[in-house]
Amino acid sequence: MSRTRALPLPSVRLRPLSPDDLDVHSQGCDDVINRWSNDGRVSSDEEHLAWLQANARAWIVGAPVVDLAIVDVASGDHVGIVGIQRGLPYLLPGEVNLTYNVYRGRRGHGYATAAVVEAMRLALSQVPAVRFIIRCDPANKASSSVARRLAFRYLGSITEPGGWGGDRYTWDVAHGSLPRCQ
Repeated sequence: MSRTRALPLPSVRLRPLSPDDLDVHSQGCDDVINRWSNDGRVSSDEEHLAWLQANARAWIVGAPVVDLAIVDVASGDHVGIVGIQRGLPYLLPGEVNLTYNVYRGRRGHGYATAAVVEAMRLALSQVPAVRFIIRCDPANKASSSVARRLAFRYLGSITEPGGWGGDRYTWDVAHGSLPRCQ
């Protein structure tokens, strides 16, 4: 059975983050993003800038963990971020964790779903992968809906050795082609 689905999603491209993204990123990181990605804490502009610089460097050196800008192809607007993570303690060899945040005012249009598909393509073009992972808090319905929309398999609510607990979804590369975006 093929897991390829045609999805009515916006066209997005991924690009490295840079310090030039400071205004868009710091304004886009609202209470929703802070709740799910920053333990509720609001970052200062200096912290945002350091994070952007670290991710710009991570892209240049080919680091195993990098966040990228999600860009709407039609408008050219930077609408959020997507992360590609390898080699973290909770991942097995060949597993890639995917993370995503869509900025305030841009949610609900399919950007996260489209960005996850592009991140999967990019990750596969860099280093072979056997499985993609999406981890999210069970209360974060928007995040889990991305995994479900893309037919990731729900493994259940788990507690990882490091103490993180939440829902885990997987996409085994050997089970089918990647979702197609229209």
